[in-house]
This record gives sequence, C-alpha cells and structure tokens, in this order.
Amino acid sequence: MKSKKLIGTGVLVLAAAGAGAWGASAAFQPEDDHPGKRYVAEFKAKATNPDMMAAYMKAGEPGVAHELIALFAGEFNATTRMWMNPSQPPMESKAKSVNTMIMGGRFLETEFTGDMMGFPFTGKGLMGYDNNRGLFVNMWIDSMTTGFGIAKGNLDESGTAITFIGEMDEPTTGELGKAYKQVFRLVDEDTHVLEMWEILYGDEFKVMEIVYERVEG
Repeated sequence: MKSKKLIGTGVLVLAAAGAGAWGASAAFQPEDDHPGKRYVAEFKAKATNPDMMAAYMKAGEPGVAHELIALFAGEFNATTRMWMNPSQPPMESKAKSVNTMIMGGRFLETEFTGDMMGFPFTGKGLMGYDNNRGLFVNMWIDSMTTGFGIAKGNLDESGTAITFIGEMDEPTTGELGKAYKQVFRLVDEDTHVLEMWEILYGDEFKVMEIVYERVEG
C-alpha cells in the first residue's frame, strides 16, 4: 500500500510540474520581432510559396545519374569469389541476380539468389541517386545478417565505376559501425563487377568480387 501511495504521489508531482512548465510556456508570447517568431514566419512563408511544390517535384525527377544506374538492369549469372586471407585462393560460388528499375526509373532493385560459403543465400539491394545530396546510395539486406548495409558514394572520372563507403557491424570481432568500401564497375553493356574492400587495417585488400554476366535472350 505504501508503494502505491508513493507512486501515486510521484505521478501527481510530475503532472503538476508538467502543467506548470506548459503554463509558463503558454504564457510567454514574444513580440513579432523576436528571432523565434521571425523564424516561424519565414518557415511558413517558404512552406506556402507556390514555387515550393515545383522545386519539390524537380528534385524528385530521375536524371542522367539514374540512366547510368539503369545500365545495371537485367538478369545476370553471377560468380562470387571471397578471400578470407588475401594470400590464399578465394572461395568461389555461383548465383543469379535479377535487377529491375522501379519507382519510375528512380531506383535499381536487386534480387540475388545462390549460395555463400556452402549455405543457401538470398539478398536484396536498392541503388539510387539522391538528387538533394548529389550522391549515389546503396542499401543491402540478406539472409545471413539482421542488419542493414547502407553506403554512399560517387562516380569516378572514367564514368564507369561508382565507389561507395559504408558501415557494417562485424559479428566475428564485435566491431560496430566498421567502415567498408565497395566498387561497382561497368565492364561493358553485358558485364559488371562488384568489389568489396577491407580498408581499415593497413593496406586495403579485396575481400569479395562478384562478376555479373547478362543472361542472353
């Protein structure tokens, strides 16, 4: 009974304190030249500007960067090579990848199925170009993890390789937010390559490579 009374008293005290704070906040009404009032007025003016919707629509239009992403679209046979140790031969496996442009040509959706290190493996990816940030963005989830891989990057001078830098959690070492690098390379209209690079410990080295070859027909 005592604990219930104490809890009830605590709730009443908190409620009274909250009401007092709100009352004080509501009672304070600054003049129109107050910086806070001016900020709110300017924000409302921008939000109701007729040109705002036009600017919003323009920022959401697919552009030449999205045309580049579309070059990765199609059905591909994939060969994966993984290096657990850069001095040792890689482990190799086969997979299928179906890449489809979605949302009116704004994003490339990847459906990846195969095996990884002897286990059945499925993955899903999204690649896009954020007009507001001026960056390519890549997101990945798969059947071997519970986290999201999110990376951002840009195109190199050749116009054929997008380099992404992202973060991932490494369960084998307990590292959280570990940085990684991935590179998507357009070899030709029927072939592209994904490279994953270890970049934290001394000289960077390639830990994975996937070669995608377009399925004919």
